[in-house]
Amino acid sequence: MLISELSRKTGLSKDTIRFYEKIGLIIASDRQAGTRVYKEYSTETIERLLMINQGKGLGFTLKEIKPLLDESASGAILKSKQIVIIERKVAEIAEKMQQLSEIQTYLASKLSRLKQEVLQEP
Repeated sequence: MLISELSRKTGLSKDTIRFYEKIGLIIASDRQAGTRVYKEYSTETIERLLMINQGKGLGFTLKEIKPLLDESASGAILKSKQIVIIERKVAEIAEKMQQLSEIQTYLASKLSRLKQEVLQEP
């Protein structure tokens, strides 16, 4: 399938698909049509792109997703490795949540002080 159909089926932009191809997350083959060369994507690419989106939605980076996809495709990813990866991501998320909580507390305090100052203005 051509990139326009792949874009339509996955909801991803053509630029995103080209970027994922450039960094090696997906593969396309070249198809000659007269003097033009088109990128041809397999139906498996749809599933791979959906897995990339799902991984991103779970907080994984593209750098983290690539080896997981490669190992998953070859059937080589062990459950013990999956556990380690998920535990690491859970810890990262917990740390980010703590940081966001601290920022929220600071901003709420700042907002409260500013509101008090406005009320006290003549």
